[in-house]
Amino acid sequence: MSTQTQPSEPRLSEIFARTLDVNEDGVVVLGEVLDRAGDRGYGFLLILLAIPAFIPVLPPGTSGVLGALMTLVALQMVFGLKQPWFPKRWRAKVLSPKAVRALQTQGVALLRKIEKVSHPRGRRFARNGLILRLSAILVIGLALVLSSPMPFMNTLPALGVLLIGIGLANHDIYFIAAGWLISAVVMLIMVLGVEALLRLWRAVREAIGF
Repeated sequence: MSTQTQPSEPRLSEIFARTLDVNEDGVVVLGEVLDRAGDRGYGFLLILLAIPAFIPVLPPGTSGVLGALMTLVALQMVFGLKQPWFPKRWRAKVLSPKAVRALQTQGVALLRKIEKVSHPRGRRFARNGLILRLSAILVIGLALVLSSPMPFMNTLPALGVLLIGIGLANHDIYFIAAGWLISAVVMLIMVLGVEALLRLWRAVREAIGF
């Protein structure tokens, strides 16, 4: 009786490098990158959108743009699209050779470091439709917090999105769960913050006699 071994899943860094391979005309087009990434495209996009948010002081308006793009990506997950959709004009965008070289070297190097602690685990759960939609809803919540004017609230929501992105791209349910945990912490902080503001408002009203 023969046994069949299931083929091992490609490493995240290998898929990332493969998506950045230039085509015959020597250029890399965004649409081709997303097509090659396949069902891991959402994870890649969330990783790329989360990383800039770790900059301590973002240029004015940057967090709002990042939050809006995260929301756009997550909404497509909620509606069950197999891979990210972008307008034809965006998909036709050619990545600059300098950006491609940086992604092929620094990006792949970063992913290889991530692979030391993350690898495909619980793939069946990581690709479950309900878990994907719940993850998307949490990403939307984190993106709203990231876009808010609250000070010092860039890093923690971005960390949650990054962990969820890694989990989706690497089919690692442990990282998805870690992203959910960060999301719960962020929501708790928000609730406590709102409660503290309401108490302050009540105290001010009583002090001035309203």
